[in-house]
Formats: sequence, structure tokens, C-alpha cells
Amino acid sequence: MRLIAIGLFIVVIAVVAGTVLAQTDTPEPTCPNAPPTRLIVHERARVATEDPRPINVRIAPGTENDRIAQIASNEVFFVLEGPICSERYAWYSIDYKGTVGWIAEGDSTSYYVEVYPPGM
Repeated sequence: MRLIAIGLFIVVIAVVAGTVLAQTDTPEPTCPNAPPTRLIVHERARVATEDPRPINVRIAPGTENDRIAQIASNEVFFVLEGPICSERYAWYSIDYKGTVGWIAEGDSTSYYVEVYPPGM
């Protein structure tokens, strides 16, 4: 009986620790000249619908790097890593239909992309 109680205690501790660790994945503002970070690594996101222009996907973080693709408004992609600060942007590595590259999350006036709600 004592072994069962110890086993249950260990399971409870593991669940509580997992919950605390999951809560630390909340995005925080990290780039000084960019808006507060909203994207979440290892989650889906989409190009914002407020602006009909597509977003540029670049080979590396920074506007000086080559554009390798564009993603249309309302299209969904997967966030791989980030943010990386460059110029006035927070850059994220993304995967869009097999194309992997870097996008800027937004600038001081607007967000180019947004978190894609679960279940959609």
C-alpha cells in the first residue's frame, strides 16, 4: 500500500511540474524595437487579415536577406523557432507548406501575423 501511495505522489508531482513548465511558454516581449511578442513556438499562426498584402518569407532573419516566398493573408503556417531580434522586428522561423524560412511578426504600428486559435 505504501508503494502505491509513493507512486501516486510521484505522478502528482510530475503533473504539477509539467503544468508549471507549460505555463512558462507564454510569449514575452524580447525585441526592444518590436511590438510585444505574441507568436508561440511549436504552434500554428496565420497571416493577419487586416492587411491584404502577403508577408515575405526570407532565407534568414533580416530585411537584407533574400525573399524565398510570400504567404497570403489568412494563410496558416507553423512556428519553428524564435524570436530573433533584428532591426525593428522580431523574426520567427516558420514552415509553410514545406517552405522553411523567416518572417517578421510585425512593426511598431501593426502585427503582420497572429496566433491561430486551436480548433480552427
